[in-house]
Amino acid sequence: MKDFSFQGGLYLGTRLSGGRPGALRWVGDAPKCDLTLKTETETRKESYSGNRLTSAVLQKGKEAELSIAINWADIDNLLLGLYATKASIAAGTLTGEPLPVPLAANDLIALDHSTISQLVLTDSNAAPATLVANTHYRIQSARAGLIKLLNLAAFTLPLRAAYRYGARVSVAMLTTSAPERFLFLDGTNTIDGAPVQVRLYRVQFNPVSNLGLIHESFGQFEMTASVLFDPEAAADPLLGGFGRLDLPEVA
Repeated sequence: MKDFSFQGGLYLGTRLSGGRPGALRWVGDAPKCDLTLKTETETRKESYSGNRLTSAVLQKGKEAELSIAINWADIDNLLLGLYATKASIAAGTLTGEPLPVPLAANDLIALDHSTISQLVLTDSNAAPATLVANTHYRIQSARAGLIKLLNLAAFTLPLRAAYRYGARVSVAMLTTSAPERFLFLDGTNTIDGAPVQVRLYRVQFNPVSNLGLIHESFGQFEMTASVLFDPEAAADPLLGGFGRLDLPEVA
């Protein structure tokens, strides 16, 4: 292998003992995966020549860092990048949800749930009055649970909402500790078709620094990570403490 241009499938999984991976998950289309190796050093300058030349270098540490770009914003990738937890919310019915006060005509209100149907708004009169759709309010976005108020002159606040809502998945950001994964790259040198595999035993991801929420083009998010030392893997000279590359043998 001389000239190279790698592509391949990027997989993440749990780390088992001895530097081995558990079940792996494909992250989808990932157009970038950069590994950076660094050393921490201290230099000494001699003081006898008059030129203060470097006379010795003390190596104090080794580091490995990773940077990846992911094109697919599926639930598992978002959980990883947002340090998030997932909750599945079943479809259901809600009654008596109070709307905020004060309210005025042309105000937009976001209900607690989304994908709404069968919406009924009532006021807080002793004998509650019912608002008429498209006269006193209109549904601005059923999928988002947004309603716009049109005319409130005859009603006693607070208003209350009753409706049906759809099922959804909730992703709560910054609710977990730093995720650690085993990384496996099943790659190909697109110049000559030669295979290459990369294993990184302990990859601790940082949260996404920038997740674009409105785009003019395709969306993508980048993540950085520290590649941590694995003492169990380091005990095997074929594994090393951080990771390894497997390349085809050259005749």
